[in-house]
Amino acid sequence: MEIKILTEKIKMEDVRSFAGHWYGTMIKGTVDVAQQKVALGGDYHIESGELLVRFGSKGKDVWGFNIRFEDDGSGILEFDSMVNIKPAQGNKSRSILDENIARVAEGVIKSWIEFV
Repeated sequence: MEIKILTEKIKMEDVRSFAGHWYGTMIKGTVDVAQQKVALGGDYHIESGELLVRFGSKGKDVWGFNIRFEDDGSGILEFDSMVNIKPAQGNKSRSILDENIARVAEGVIKSWIEFV
């Protein structure tokens, strides 16, 4: 299954189905906070991040996230990725330390994915 850049809003059940091609209980993704794009899938965040860059994103704007699936069908969004380590931007953590970037990233992701 290919990693995909979202072109329309999708429901959590579709994200969960897509995740079955990799981990099943969670899916990895990346978000471009400048161009407001989201890519889903892959074994590693860097794979979807590279896809975004190939299609015009700048690495400094791409942040990694996971969606873990709960039994009730909802998804838990978390920012935990090696892609997020950007020392030149002051982010020396796998999390997003800048609250503004994290807030924008969450907003972009939730504009593409319908969380339950």
